Amino acid sequence: MRCEDTPEVPNQSRRSKKSDIEAEEQVVVVDQFRVEYADVGYLLIHIPNGGSRKNRYEGWRLKRQGARKGVSDLLLPVARGGFHMLWIEFKARPPFDAPVTPHQAEWIRLMREQGCQAQVCLGVDAAMACLRTYMAMPPTVVMMPSER
Repeated sequence: MRCEDTPEVPNQSRRSKKSDIEAEEQVVVVDQFRVEYADVGYLLIHIPNGGSRKNRYEGWRLKRQGARKGVSDLLLPVARGGFHMLWIEFKARPPFDAPVTPHQAEWIRLMREQGCQAQVCLGVDAAMACLRTYMAMPPTVVMMPSER
């Protein structure tokens, strides 16, 4: 995407809220990962579960479709080091970080119980270190049902 293709930003301070800073930092993580790991970079996705809703109906409809409080921000469905995938709860670097909510902590616990690597990362450097460490692990051998 070229600079001139970037959508206009509403007339407000881009750094007015912690969530804006977190979103900007998360874009850096995704972009950097996709450059460093071009073969699997496209698999790193953001789960847009949080945020505000236009109205109660939209919130109700999204819950019915499977939206859930606490789902981590980033998912890398690449099996490494005996894990099925990597979940990252991304927070902006201090002092702009927000606390991990009880719902987020519960999601991380549930994902770990299911054999996933799940981490909280504060800022770009921590998230990239987590991703690099995960990708450096040997691939997890996955046996298809027909191979058992």
